[in-house]
Amino acid sequence: MRGFALHDADQSFLRVLDELTLDELYTNGDIEWPTITEMEIQDRSKTDIFSKGIVLLQTAWFIVQCIGRFATGLAITEVEVVTLAFAGLNWITYWLWWYKPTDVRCSASVYLKTLGTSSNPKICEARRQRDTKKLARRTSESASSANNAPKNLRDLTIIIIRTIATHFKDMTVQSQFSDDDLSHVPTFYSPGDEPEARRRYLPAYQPSLLVTICVIVLFGAIHFISWPSVFPTAIEKWLWRVSTILIIGTPFLMYIHEQTFGDVFFDSGFSFGTIIQTSMALILLATYIISRIVLLSLPLILLRSLPPTSLSELKWSEFFPHI
Repeated sequence: MRGFALHDADQSFLRVLDELTLDELYTNGDIEWPTITEMEIQDRSKTDIFSKGIVLLQTAWFIVQCIGRFATGLAITEVEVVTLAFAGLNWITYWLWWYKPTDVRCSASVYLKTLGTSSNPKICEARRQRDTKKLARRTSESASSANNAPKNLRDLTIIIIRTIATHFKDMTVQSQFSDDDLSHVPTFYSPGDEPEARRRYLPAYQPSLLVTICVIVLFGAIHFISWPSVFPTAIEKWLWRVSTILIIGTPFLMYIHEQTFGDVFFDSGFSFGTIIQTSMALILLATYIISRIVLLSLPLILLRSLPPTSLSELKWSEFFPHI
């Protein structure tokens, strides 16, 4: 998604705009406030209520199947439990993103009023990157395609790894645009950590953070369905139980950690406290990641020894009156 795109007065593209930069440019008189309606935004979406509804109906049918199996005493495998957790998460995601446009590829253009020298460092940096890319493009066009192609397997591997790493970095950037690439909005962008952003969005930050933790806890709690299940070995049983407890408890610990240490140590610069705070955060994050990996891989391993009733078909006639 490209959001609002800033163009120079000669209509050349400069960068995408975050909400603070957009407000700053308008306040300084560098741009006119963009005019775009809700209907225009929705018109750019690639999905509609019908397509979203089909996905939710498919997900709901799977949830109903699991409830029916549980009610009739049929076994629910760990693979089905994990899928059920993601199905619940899917419903929450669709509810939160119901009105969010999907796969918007065309940005809303915003134009600078003049081509003159700007005192805004963000505009200067955007112009510098534009000119650098133009020069690099000319250089690339003048070079032969043979020189640009990978010469061996090593070069091809480097290109593939670099491409994957670039996309992964884009997914991990949430609070700010990358200075290296101002051409698009990061996939999971949210308001930044700048003082102005904190002041503007702090009233909504704490409730949204608590809602996020509750969703994570609900996602993990669904794994408790397999708590009384019969596992082939005691090690696998306790791996499942401990990992389930950890993915529920770790988010609360991370929240307490952030509330207790976040502002104090991050604002005080590099110190012993910063090292302790960062180490604790990394330990909690690693614990959650390992637990999630266990809960994703263990169900596949347990397919080697399924309960007898896991292959039994659910008879809906036991639920509804029939002749």
